[in-house]
Amino acid sequence: MTGPAHIRRAAWRGLLRHAGDVARASGFEAIGWLLGFFIGDEPYVLDVVPATKYGHQSRYGAAADPGEEAEVAARYPRNVGIVGIYHSHPFREETRHAIFHSATDDATLKTRAARRENYLSVVTDGRAAECFVLRGGQPKEVEPEIVEDLSIAGRLEKFTANIAPTFSLVLEKTTASEIVASLERKVSDDLDRALASASVETGSVTLPGLDSKTIRNRLLIEPSGDRHRANLSLRLEPAVYVAPGDASEVLRAIRNEILDDIVFLLWRGFDASAVDLEGVERFEANLGSLRIHGSSPLPKKLYRAPERATILRRRP
Repeated sequence: MTGPAHIRRAAWRGLLRHAGDVARASGFEAIGWLLGFFIGDEPYVLDVVPATKYGHQSRYGAAADPGEEAEVAARYPRNVGIVGIYHSHPFREETRHAIFHSATDDATLKTRAARRENYLSVVTDGRAAECFVLRGGQPKEVEPEIVEDLSIAGRLEKFTANIAPTFSLVLEKTTASEIVASLERKVSDDLDRALASASVETGSVTLPGLDSKTIRNRLLIEPSGDRHRANLSLRLEPAVYVAPGDASEVLRAIRNEILDDIVFLLWRGFDASAVDLEGVERFEANLGSLRIHGSSPLPKKLYRAPERATILRRRP
């Protein structure tokens, strides 16, 4: 890291307040996620989200529920979201040095930094806080730059794509889960082919061949002799946020964002493992919709569930 961790003052106050509130209420450690983005190797923290579910929680240790962390991460578009974690040491009155990076904290940071360099770890006693990143396998304290007004504007550029593809497969009769997995593989392959001729313009990405004029997100499975025919129709408007001047990152990010959105819709729209296709004449899953909401201080993904998720018709 060549510079400090840039943190919006409201986010800084938020993590201090959360740590203090939990300490006063229970005396336990508090955990939460730092939300923002990276530019180069420097994290920008614009918001915080406190953990509400824990694997365990005590005065001298806590572990946040990984499912809740995954839910938080899924709320944000590519290159925006979790950039670090904070936790508290609620025993300020017992020692002069309540803020330190313990061996457990070191192990947590090493795991996170393996996925994203310069992942940020903040330790607080509810009144003050210190920031750490991993350097040479060891945590190193970095100076936070507390900024009154910090935003994406002027730091990241937004790029959107408008696609409406249909993906079709014919498989030997199998389970709904295997059909969904096969569709995911086909989507990835077709997307790579579209990216080979993609074009990036100001604020937009064009992906040839991914527009069949569909109007909703739906999976249809029907038997055809000893096979299943599956059609996945989608209408998506993915958005990514990228540092200026990096066209290759735009295409990489938009590809991964499209895949994220499709996988999210497939597995959130219905429970494939609970669907029994034996004797089914037609199975339809309405997958709901995803859109980007330009909320402050960070854009979020909003999921809208369908009024009727699944329609299953069996042979009489």
